[in-house]
Amino acid sequence: MDETNTKQPVIDTLIRSRDLQILKAMVPYFQESQQRTISFLIRLIELQKTMQLFDTGAELMSAEFSSRESDTPAERTKNMLQAMKEFCTPQEQEHIESMIGFFDMYASYAAMTGEDPLL
Repeated sequence: MDETNTKQPVIDTLIRSRDLQILKAMVPYFQESQQRTISFLIRLIELQKTMQLFDTGAELMSAEFSSRESDTPAERTKNMLQAMKEFCTPQEQEHIESMIGFFDMYASYAAMTGEDPLL
């Protein structure tokens, strides 16, 4: 994976804040004994924000994050693979593309025949 990739998964964009990013930037400059505690507190805040995100209900979540519930299982799987691909190495991306191709062929076959060959 390209370590310079600055794109973040959707959930990270919903729970991370500028304040937390500033705290993370400060961690290396504390004494070693303090770094562990501060890093733990940052993760704890992120966990708390994650829990609050799901407690607020779908109506308050970002459209990009909650819209997946209306997709079919096949669409959700394909969208998930597309999202994962952005964080993978070129070789892993090729594998994911192959999987997406399989799902596309499978959907075409099911649409043409009206049957699900995997059932």
